[in-house]
Amino acid sequence: MLQLFSAGFNIPNPRKAHRGGEDSYLVSSPTNSTIAVADGVGGWESKGVNPRAFADEILSKTYDFIKSGETDPKTAISASFPLLSKFGSSTICVGKLDSNGVFRVANIGDSGFMVIRNGEILIQSTEHQHSFNFPYQLGIGIDGEPHGTDRPEDAEEYAMSLQAGDYIIMGTDGLFDNLWSQDIVEYINEERPHPKSLAKGLADMAYEESQKKDNSVPFFHRAKMAKQPFGDYQGGKEDDISVIVSYVD
Repeated sequence: MLQLFSAGFNIPNPRKAHRGGEDSYLVSSPTNSTIAVADGVGGWESKGVNPRAFADEILSKTYDFIKSGETDPKTAISASFPLLSKFGSSTICVGKLDSNGVFRVANIGDSGFMVIRNGEILIQSTEHQHSFNFPYQLGIGIDGEPHGTDRPEDAEEYAMSLQAGDYIIMGTDGLFDNLWSQDIVEYINEERPHPKSLAKGLADMAYEESQKKDNSVPFFHRAKMAKQPFGDYQGGKEDDISVIVSYVD
């Protein structure tokens, strides 16, 4: 039976570190082989709402359904959404490896994942956005009703058979906006230590890039492709950074 041996690491945005940042992540034991990240939307802070609280709750309640036997992440997200009590909104990416070695992912927004096999990218998710820097997100308004137009059924789904020795890298946009995919692959290929060390190493790399003023990172490359007015700017994108690394064995 294949299982995920996983670890995560988070570095809050320095401007938001006093309240722990706005990202949340979940790493289960190999028995449940589940990983997930959620990125709380910072705009709620102006309304007196802690953006991370919603991200924490949606991951916790989604995982409750997975622990109860649900193997489809999209179904688990859909079941948890009506039960949410916190106000706010977030992106969410959930991955679950079942007993047959099939890894299923549901992604809403601009978090994502990649699978590395034999030193190369096997599959990588794409950003799930309405338009540049406007990701899909789930939310609950102050009135207790769903906020915005996005719903769990909008999630993009992935399914693939994994093999022993595969690596999964999952992260919020703070990772993928600051590190090029090939740099992530090269780091995994060179290091090959425990997932905990890999997750911290990738988070540290992304943080270093986010603090530079003269580098070229993926976020601003995509801005140029979208013909944004600030697309010629250089420098990293300061953000919360959450990274999960899983080893399949």
